[in-house]
Formats: sequence, structure tokens, C-alpha cells
Amino acid sequence: MAAMVASCALRASAQIDSTEFMRVSPSTQPLVSANQLLTPEKAQKATERAREALLRGRYEEAQKQVTRALEICPNCAIALTLQGIMKIEGKNYAEAAQTFQQAINADPTLGAAYLGLGQAYNSLGRFKEALAPLARLDAILPAAWDAHCETAVAHLGMGESEAALQDIMRAERARRVYRQSRSALSYLRAIARLQMNDYRRAKADLEEVIEQDPKGEYAMRSRQLLEQLSARLTDSR
Repeated sequence: MAAMVASCALRASAQIDSTEFMRVSPSTQPLVSANQLLTPEKAQKATERAREALLRGRYEEAQKQVTRALEICPNCAIALTLQGIMKIEGKNYAEAAQTFQQAINADPTLGAAYLGLGQAYNSLGRFKEALAPLARLDAILPAAWDAHCETAVAHLGMGESEAALQDIMRAERARRVYRQSRSALSYLRAIARLQMNDYRRAKADLEEVIEQDPKGEYAMRSRQLLEQLSARLTDSR
């Protein structure tokens, strides 16, 4: 069970919908950065087309537009961030981390790049390193539930269950009401309680995941854990 919990904590990050990056967009930030102001108009239009293509799942078109934007403006932070998102989608986490860091170097105010770097580190199992960019994102956009969710994954990966539960509570206060968001948080809470050997409450959380999003990825993983958990609870009687 311990090995299964550790594996789930690692995979939880990769299962968070990549469109959440798009919601931590420059338009949600209070100021337009110098990098954005200096980006040529043609590059800006290409990045916007790439963003729209990503939201529609048209990755080939998104890559074409990102490539165009970076040809015009190699230091366009938004285009670099979109490139990092596509590398996350392709599970090229090490390359994604490098690309997100390039975006941060070009524009230290771009929240989505910090979220991407934190998720890339979590997906690589570099949980402690993930905390720094996620803390920076929290400072830039304190209402971004994504930061708290990824921070919870990092703390779970480090075995810090109590800290993870605090992160999840903050995410619940900050999050938008998306079905997958609720499902992700319930799932992470279950993982934290499994780490704490609180099996009965973990079971309730896993059942909640299935109720919230019966056909989702988290529901499938929850059913797998429930099978193992049921056997453990039966053996303990």
C-alpha cells in the first residue's frame, strides 16, 4: 500500500488538466509585463492562436503557431510557456522544466510559467524543487487554486501529509468550481489520508471522487485504490 500511495502522489500531478495553465493566463495578472509590451504584434497574434488551438486540443496547430512566434521573438515568454505546456503533454518533463525556466528568465511575472515549472518538477519526482516556483506563483496570483494543488502534490511526494492537507484546504477556498478541480482535490486528500493510515476517511474521499466525476481519470484511479483499501480493511477486522 505504501508503494501504491507514493506512486499515486507522483502521478497526480501529471493528471491535472493542462488547460488549467491557460486559465493562469496573462489576462488574469494585474499588470502587463515589459516582455509582453516588447513582443512584436505578429508574435502576440501567433501566441494567441496557439493558445486557442491548445484549448481545443489541436496540438499540431498550436506547435506551428508557437514555432512562428518564437521565430519572430525568441524571448517571448508566453510562447515559451505554451511550448512548455506542449512538452508536458508529451511527457517530456525535463525539457518542459528547461523551457518554463527560459520563460521565467524572460518574464519573471508570468504566473503560468511558475505553475508549469512546479508541475514539471513534480512529474520528475523533484518535489522539494517544485516548492520554490509554486511559492512564487502564490505570491503573484494568491487566488490560483492550481498553485495550492501542485504544492499539495509536492508535499505528498515528500511524505508531508499534514502540509498537503493544508494546501488542499487553501485550494478549496480559492478554486473555481470545475468538476475536475473538485475531483483532483478529493483525490489528493485521499492520498494524504492514506499516507497517515487514516483508511476510513480515505475511503470516503475516494468514494467522493467517483461521485463527483464518475468517468474521469481520478475516478478510475480511485476505484483501483478502493479495491486495495477494501482488502486491507477486511484483513484488519
